[in-house]
Amino acid sequence: MLPPAAADELARLGHEAMSVLRIDLGSADDSEVFERAVTDGRVIVTENFADFAAMLTGRQNRNEPSVPVVFIRRDHFLRQGALARHLARKLDEWAKANPEPFVGLYWP
Repeated sequence: MLPPAAADELARLGHEAMSVLRIDLGSADDSEVFERAVTDGRVIVTENFADFAAMLTGRQNRNEPSVPVVFIRRDHFLRQGALARHLARKLDEWAKANPEPFVGLYWP
């Protein structure tokens, strides 16, 4: 759902970021994306609150490994090509404020 350029901009800011589109998970089921994030020890950034919140809650209830999930709303960011840059800056601020995020839900 998010532009791959946002991951590029995050990488430019010093983060190890990747886009699901660039690792051939663009059309994957959300549960596959979640599992890959767990396997790789990554934070998930998504607009899909309903599905990822339910997956995180279910995994936590079953004591399964999970990762932090950061939810964003695209309409909170500038349009006209600036989405990636502004999203990356917001996520960079969040990462600096949460250097060791706990497993849970976040709204930057």
